[in-house]
Amino acid sequence: MKINKKAIILAIVLSAFLLFTSFSASCSSRAFTNFGWSGSVVDGDTIYVASPGKIAAIQKNNGSVKWQREIVEKDDGAPGALSCGRGAAASVIYANPVVENGVVYVATYSGKIFAYDTASGNLLWKYPTEGYVRGIIGDFIIDNGKIYFAAVGGMVTALNAETQQVVWQYDTKDTLWASPCLDGDTLYVASYDKKLFAINVSSGDPKWSQPFQADGPIVAKPLCNNGVVYIGSLDRGIYAINAENGELIWEFSAESDAEFKPRNWFWATPLLVDGVIYAPNMDGFIYIIDSADGTLLSAVELANAVSSAPVLFEDRIIVATQEGTVYTINTENYTKNRLKELEFTVQSSLYVDEGIVYVHTIKTENLYAINANSGVVVWYYEVS
Repeated sequence: MKINKKAIILAIVLSAFLLFTSFSASCSSRAFTNFGWSGSVVDGDTIYVASPGKIAAIQKNNGSVKWQREIVEKDDGAPGALSCGRGAAASVIYANPVVENGVVYVATYSGKIFAYDTASGNLLWKYPTEGYVRGIIGDFIIDNGKIYFAAVGGMVTALNAETQQVVWQYDTKDTLWASPCLDGDTLYVASYDKKLFAINVSSGDPKWSQPFQADGPIVAKPLCNNGVVYIGSLDRGIYAINAENGELIWEFSAESDAEFKPRNWFWATPLLVDGVIYAPNMDGFIYIIDSADGTLLSAVELANAVSSAPVLFEDRIIVATQEGTVYTINTENYTKNRLKELEFTVQSSLYVDEGIVYVHTIKTENLYAINANSGVVVWYYEVS
């Protein structure tokens, strides 16, 4: 079956970028620009958004800047630094900011975590203080005083949020792009090497006798719900896995008997609403699947690839294509409506709060606050 050429080009570009940043390519590559795809997060009256070399706190009702801080690092061989041995370098950021107990946390592809006071923007600490972990692409999780994160090099770490001391580490020996998922006492981590790991959060030991094996790389965050872990893969499949033992429950793929079959990658994290999975695909469709047995209920065509995670607002899901068109899909009858045409690239996760959907575009970096009912842009902030 034919694979979308744009998706192949995207894979080549991303792979080339990871090689470039991981091995600190020569200064002849200065023309190569990486934008990252960090999204945004709302806490109280403030929205926090990260971009290459910066974290900003924005007043959510009008888009005014409360504070912003540069995230720059000494260019001493750190991966993901937008410099070429010329002093300080802007840090590339893929992971979404996380807010917890008056602190906003930012993880960089350079391999550091920064913690800022939400009120003042003052830097509280960074980890590690010297050197770097292998780059962080996926979001991290804060729970019960611990920070859980997965580094590209394969190490999963539980960090004490107060002391910044390592509680435990587990080496998957795989390449990790995806954000982990926490469900109860288990952390689920998916790898680019086609595996899903289950790790006990108390001990850091594996929960299953062996990881689940998919047929393709996994770059999307697993979806954990009610004893089942759902993953989308670059093999054009959605898997439902028993959370207790790692065994396959069902699979929806290009080889299924469904009328509409996925023709491309599942790059974005699917959304689960009332027992129904909404899975965006790089072929431009949203596949709507019964979470109980993997039956395809419907497929909604959006025309362009989708690599950002959708969100739920009332009785609609909101999703954006890479080309910058924002749609709503009714969860009752699966009808779509074009909400807004932004005309800028969208790869970051969407965020919705109090009737406003926040969309972070890349290349031309803006943060848009869009009325989720009318599609009117309430305000926008020029990120860079």
